[in-house]
Order: sequence, then structure tokens, then C-alpha cells
Amino acid sequence: MKNILFILSLVIWCGCSDEIPFDTGRAEDMVATRAANLDEYSFEIYGGALSAYYQYDCKGNWEKVMPAIVSFHRGDNNSIEPIIPQVLTKPVWIDSIAHKATMYNGMFAVYVYMQNNISSKERSGDIVWQQPESNKILSIKIIQEAGNNHIMIAVRESYKNHPVFTATTTYPVKKDISCRIPYEAYNDGGKYDGNASITIPKGETKGTYEMDYNGSPLVDYHGDIKGYKLYEGTTTGDNIYTYSLVRYW
Repeated sequence: MKNILFILSLVIWCGCSDEIPFDTGRAEDMVATRAANLDEYSFEIYGGALSAYYQYDCKGNWEKVMPAIVSFHRGDNNSIEPIIPQVLTKPVWIDSIAHKATMYNGMFAVYVYMQNNISSKERSGDIVWQQPESNKILSIKIIQEAGNNHIMIAVRESYKNHPVFTATTTYPVKKDISCRIPYEAYNDGGKYDGNASITIPKGETKGTYEMDYNGSPLVDYHGDIKGYKLYEGTTTGDNIYTYSLVRYW
């Protein structure tokens, strides 16, 4: 029996859609192939030969391609009888697995529901299915990405009018990370707009930037700095998805 290969391409929308697009031309080819295999059970990963594994982000959202299973029996009358696969084993961090019938008879979309990965390392495991009646076995590999690395920006004065800006990540960074954070230093008589340029070295979790306003016109003419306002900035480098701001007043 020829392997049934099909690319399951999905468009990721901002909202969750129940529609799963398929290539109808390829689906017709699949039906033609099945017609040559009467009285046989078919139990295949849809597009499995092209997908060595299926990848999910740290929150359990599938990326680009989701698994699907072809599971049916073709009888003497040339009819396709779908067979819902049964899960034999799964990784402990996968909570549940659901199968949804598609517009193509005998094909099931596979929905994998998993726990958030909050560690700094990706994890992987196999889901093993059995087809009732035929007892055929198949498995797929699931990979879940590591938890998002967050960065927090804070500023404190080490002494009067001498702010120290600190960037701290949840996990060590894989390469140098640069942060550019706009801020405002102000006192009773004026303000100064600046940028804190912070670099977190590869393998570290922290980087700093210092500024000294003693002797500056802002301090000389208007007195000590009263506070600093941090604003959204930019970061460059991998594994930095979001960052928070901690303000000093």
C-alpha cells in the first residue's frame, strides 16, 4: 500500500478558527490511491514523511503545521469507514489529545493540549496511537519550545544624581543582548531626555548602564534629580520576547 502523503498547511489567525484548509487536488489523488487498496485498513500520519516532528510554542500553540491522522477501513462496497484512533501513551506534560473529523472522510485533525513549558529548555516526547480492529501502531514526535525569556528594566540611584539602569533576564541569554530604553530624568525645574543603552553578555542574565548628572546644568541650576521615568524601548537578540519596566520615582 502506497504511503499517503499530504501537506497539512494551516493559516494562523489572531482568533482560533475551526476551519482546517486542505489542498483539494491532493485530496482527490489520495482518494484515487485508496481506491486501489480495497478491503485494507489505512493508518497513517497525514504528511508524516514530510514532518519528522510537530512543534509547539511554550504555551502549547502549534506552529505552522498540526498533526493529522488518516484512519479508515475500505470495505467491499468501496465505502470508507472512519476509525477513531486510540491513544496508547503520551508524555506526562501533555494533558489531553482530541481528534476532530475533517471534511475528508477518514481523516482526523489532532489537537494536542499541553502544559506551559516554564523551563529554559525545550522538551520532546512521542504520542503513540493504536487503530482499533487492525491493531496497527503509529507514533509522532512532539517538541515544545522553552519558556519565553523575559527581560526586566529597572533604575535605582547608587548615590545622588547617579542612576544605574539594570536589565535582568529570566534565563541566561544565548548571545549578547542589547537594550535601548528611553527615559526622562526630572527635578523641580526641568527635565532631561536620555537613552539607557544596556548590553547583557552571552551566558549572563544581567547588564547595567550608569549615568552621572552631578555637574550637569539640570542639577546645577535646578537641584537634585527627583525621579526617572522609563518608557518602552527596543531590544535586539534572540530569545527576548517581552520585557517589563520598573520605575523609580
